[in-house]
Amino acid sequence: MKIKEKDKKFLSALKDVYTAVTSASAEADPSEVRKICTQLTREAFALTNVQIKGSEYLPYQKNAIFIYNHLSNHPYYTEDEGFQITLDSHFISSIILDKYYGDSGMRVVRHSLPEENNHMNYYDRLKFIRVYSQKFLPEGLDVEEVKTANKEFYPQAMTHLSEGSGLVFSPEGNSYPTGDSPGIFRHGIFKLACMIDPQPLIVPLVMANFDQLASETTFKCEIKPSFRMQDLGVTSKDIDTLPDAVQALNKKYKKWIGTLQSEENGFEWEISNLKKRIKNQQEKEDLVVFYGSSTIRLWKSLQEDFPNANTLNLGFGGAYIDSLSEKFEELFCFKAPKAIVLYLGGNDLSLGWSADRIVHKITALISKIHQKFPTTNLINISIKPSLERSKQLNKIVKINDWMENHAKKTPFLKQIDLYQPLMLGNEVDQSFLLQDGLHLNERGYKTLKNQLVNHV
Repeated sequence: MKIKEKDKKFLSALKDVYTAVTSASAEADPSEVRKICTQLTREAFALTNVQIKGSEYLPYQKNAIFIYNHLSNHPYYTEDEGFQITLDSHFISSIILDKYYGDSGMRVVRHSLPEENNHMNYYDRLKFIRVYSQKFLPEGLDVEEVKTANKEFYPQAMTHLSEGSGLVFSPEGNSYPTGDSPGIFRHGIFKLACMIDPQPLIVPLVMANFDQLASETTFKCEIKPSFRMQDLGVTSKDIDTLPDAVQALNKKYKKWIGTLQSEENGFEWEISNLKKRIKNQQEKEDLVVFYGSSTIRLWKSLQEDFPNANTLNLGFGGAYIDSLSEKFEELFCFKAPKAIVLYLGGNDLSLGWSADRIVHKITALISKIHQKFPTTNLINISIKPSLERSKQLNKIVKINDWMENHAKKTPFLKQIDLYQPLMLGNEVDQSFLLQDGLHLNERGYKTLKNQLVNHV
């Protein structure tokens, strides 16, 4: 097997994580060692292609239980004599929890076997909660000893959650390739959730492709809506409905993983759904059609907010300006909409493009739309500020200013300001945003509605 340079660099970065953790002083505070591990892990994943979906579902409170399907590593990513840093769990701690909560959370890992010195040295420095795994039991260890030791997990985990931090846990107790994932969920973590009053939120994280080489794939993580066990009809750890609820969740995971693994990064699945929506509406002449990325897609109250308008939401997650240009004939196939509302350019900031290049692409698409629909009013919403893009606020302001000036000279175009209403002085006002610091919350959408109400 010929190893590509990208994989060599990624493995080298993973070895830096391993070395930094195992060389930390035995007296070092584990929380500080975990911070070092988190920072170096983020630097390692910066060398790879990653995709995070569903960040809008992250709860505001960080003391939730984050469950995931545990994936095997590719054998090439071996840091020291058979020891591998588990890519998926490190990704969750460092790229999801630390990024959005400023806290990498507490992980649950198996006890090391006596001969696994590297495994022991690594996790002893990090001081995660330890449990025995059925497939990794030291020879001669009594079954009752295992049960007694594993029961200690419950008070440790409960204490950690009560202190306000997240718990990262795989219900399977083993790892699998993406295609075989997940394994059978054990009941322990779900019983734990029932033992806490009030019940904590459980956040499902769906993982795909972490068993492959970074040069050949995109590491994917999709966040699903959180729930409490009581939402599944489970109010006690001893109730008869618990096994069925866990089994149903296990089956859902299988479907989720298959869908996530098979999805192309070009959002073909979402485009296909939009085309179905268009088919039922394309002959109507009074339509107000909304296009854009997740800011539009997640606007659930759109019809309610504009009860006197015949609105159609055609937003899709991750949309770029080029996504709409490339799919123009498929997505702009109406008779003649009354108005078209656009939210463009936010995702294009991640491509490293200059402000003038983004403006050029926005104005080119607007001209293309006007050429097809010369009697349709066009409304462009300015790029909103967000914590996720706080380092690019100057570029956002520049794009918005240029678009405002362009609109003043363009009779059929109206520019709507969504930037200034979401600012508090020179800072982004987080009260308008979800926990991920990117998407609008209910208050944010109310502000957007108010900015648009006289134009739709």
